[in-house]
Amino acid sequence: MRRLLIAVVMIVSAFSSGATYAQAGNAQTRASAERLMTTIGLEKRVEAITQLYLNFLPTNTPAEQQRAAELRQRGPSAGPRFRTAVVNAASSSYTKSELDALDSYFASGEGQRLLTTAVTRAVLGVGQKGGVKAGDILRAEDLPRDNPALQAAAAKYPAFEKLAQAELQREFSQEIALINAR
Repeated sequence: MRRLLIAVVMIVSAFSSGATYAQAGNAQTRASAERLMTTIGLEKRVEAITQLYLNFLPTNTPAEQQRAAELRQRGPSAGPRFRTAVVNAASSSYTKSELDALDSYFASGEGQRLLTTAVTRAVLGVGQKGGVKAGDILRAEDLPRDNPALQAAAAKYPAFEKLAQAELQREFSQEIALINAR
């Protein structure tokens, strides 16, 4: 009986140490995703776009005034909540090395120019089509082809984009409902 107990303890210890290693890997991947979001300046970009949107909300009717008030109340938390949703999607979609490669690229001048282009494309897409569509933000062909980690990340981008859309839909369901109530 004692040997059985020792064997069970050893097996549980082996599984829990494996789980700790996996959690550390996930923590490292999440830390890389957080660093990438800081490099991109995602939170600040979302806050700026949100503020612009809130400034131009129609308030001609009592219903529009109520909707605008509710959106303005929720507006200050948009940047951090957006960042969290995208970090969740990125850390689930990419490896640490892919996230580190993206971070390094987007920290460069070329990467910053691509970010400006991608954000402009997304804002124009929302303005013209009423929503961000696949390929409005980043396209695989936008990333340099001479970096294998960036190409691996580019290949995974469609799956990341779907996961990010689901995360954002879940996180911003109340705002989406308010915006669509016209």
